[in-house]
Amino acid sequence: MSLVFAHDVFRTGDARVALGGAGGSVALFTIAISSFRSAGFRNLRQPRKLGLHHDPTHGAGISIPTGRTAVFTTVVAMLGLTAYGGTAAFAWHIGLGETILPFGRDNREGALFVSLCAAVLGTIAVLIACVRFDTTLYIYRGGVRRHVCRRIFLKKQVLDTFVPWGSITRIGAGDLGVRGGTTAHPVIDLHTAEPLPSDSRTRHDSEHRLAVMAHQLVVEPNTLFALLEKLAEDPACRERLVESDAIDLLCPPPLRERFRAARAKKAIR
Repeated sequence: MSLVFAHDVFRTGDARVALGGAGGSVALFTIAISSFRSAGFRNLRQPRKLGLHHDPTHGAGISIPTGRTAVFTTVVAMLGLTAYGGTAAFAWHIGLGETILPFGRDNREGALFVSLCAAVLGTIAVLIACVRFDTTLYIYRGGVRRHVCRRIFLKKQVLDTFVPWGSITRIGAGDLGVRGGTTAHPVIDLHTAEPLPSDSRTRHDSEHRLAVMAHQLVVEPNTLFALLEKLAEDPACRERLVESDAIDLLCPPPLRERFRAARAKKAIR
């Protein structure tokens, strides 16, 4: 409906007001995408960003980078709402208050409020775009390597940690402790026999635990968890990591199977 409104205003009215309608449409569309992803409709197929990687020290393996969809949709939604709010305030000041402001809010207070909201959302969107937390997980025949790169404006910090398979005592499901709505952020904990170097730990690690932020990676978290468990328990399976089709190990099961497993787990609880 907002797209139809923006199209009609563009044809018959002020093109600047149409920009606000278009911004609102983009915001609603990206929010809808995020809602479907939060409901479980994601990782429908093997991610294209998965790739084979060869390290001079550790040899061949699988590279799993950070997914940027959540950050991208958040920034786009905020910019769309910024365009809508800024245009709504502008339209009211030029005498078109009833065009884009909600009914009953087409007054001075409503225009001021929506302009302030637009300014705040625009500022937050710029800040999010300037801050990046990239995590890449490498799985080799000899162990697991986590490479974390943090960029906050001009400041950059790199944390690189390698854990041999022989040092991993247990692989468990962790809890980040931060939730958006009712959605928990899955974390995979690699418990180690040897202490991790203090200069390569993140704030989610401990002396004998390496936290893998599975929700940030492009791969389906349960599939990654199952693969890490299998590789840790069966050394013979690690030979598969040097083959040309190694990334097929991270191909997620069909969506209905994942929903069925989630319902079964909920019923057990």
